[in-house]
Amino acid sequence: MSDRRTHLSALAVGIFSLLCSRPLLAQANSTPEERTRWIELTQKLEGDPLNDQLNKEAEIAVKRLIEVKDIHVAICGAVFSELGASKNKYSGQITRQYLLASAVFVIQNPDRASDAALTNISAVQSVLKVYNAILQSKPKEHSKALDELAKEQDGGSLESSIHKKCK
Repeated sequence: MSDRRTHLSALAVGIFSLLCSRPLLAQANSTPEERTRWIELTQKLEGDPLNDQLNKEAEIAVKRLIEVKDIHVAICGAVFSELGASKNKYSGQITRQYLLASAVFVIQNPDRASDAALTNISAVQSVLKVYNAILQSKPKEHSKALDELAKEQDGGSLESSIHKKCK
């Protein structure tokens, strides 16, 4: 289990590092077709996060998002760390959904793209949809961090909590 946590932590740090250094790696802008596909894919994953084909497409999408120079995601370190620390079998999918949903927020709301709190609220809401869908199929795959976020959402305090974390 500690090997798995080490691997997931390394993956999260690697993704975060790539996103932060993206201008060095940027090759081209995304196409309108890619942006449309990323929106559709993110929404489909919210309802069917265990679908192998969707997960393969999501891996490719994240790689491409890292490459493009026209989409910049305002990641909140506290939220990203919290999601990365979730200790369940699907932590990689949760982290990936957070990245995809953050990008989708930026695509759909270019005028608010620099607002880290709004970006992260939207991303966490998407992550919680994925988490709930996973729990429907795999009810034993609970995560303390995600259960806490779900509790905040149910209690109406998720937005204020994220605003505090992303100051």
